[in-house]
Amino acid sequence: MSLKLLDILYEEKEKCQYQIRNIGGDTYYKKCSKDKKWSFTDEVDFLKNSKKSNIVKWEEKKPKNQPKVRQLEVPQKKGDKLEDLKIYYTNLSPNDYEVKIENKKIIILPT
Repeated sequence: MSLKLLDILYEEKEKCQYQIRNIGGDTYYKKCSKDKKWSFTDEVDFLKNSKKSNIVKWEEKKPKNQPKVRQLEVPQKKGDKLEDLKIYYTNLSPNDYEVKIENKKIIILPT
């Protein structure tokens, strides 16, 4: 069994994976077996060496669900100070916290 130079070169190319990402335009990436991170490559290298077997599909990471800040309407006229403070603290706290009044005290607790 003889190995040809082309077979060896072809085998070396197969160890690399390719990826195309659409980040405001097509961006090409390459990762070989010795690499831990993806590196940029050009379109010519991508088209020349990529095949169906060595293309990795890119899935855009979704941002983690961060708590959003609520916005209650602030009263335009002065009213009960405690109720106004409750609205103020509700607007400052994320939506996974509950703001309530008990015994003339404002209590902020996670829900």
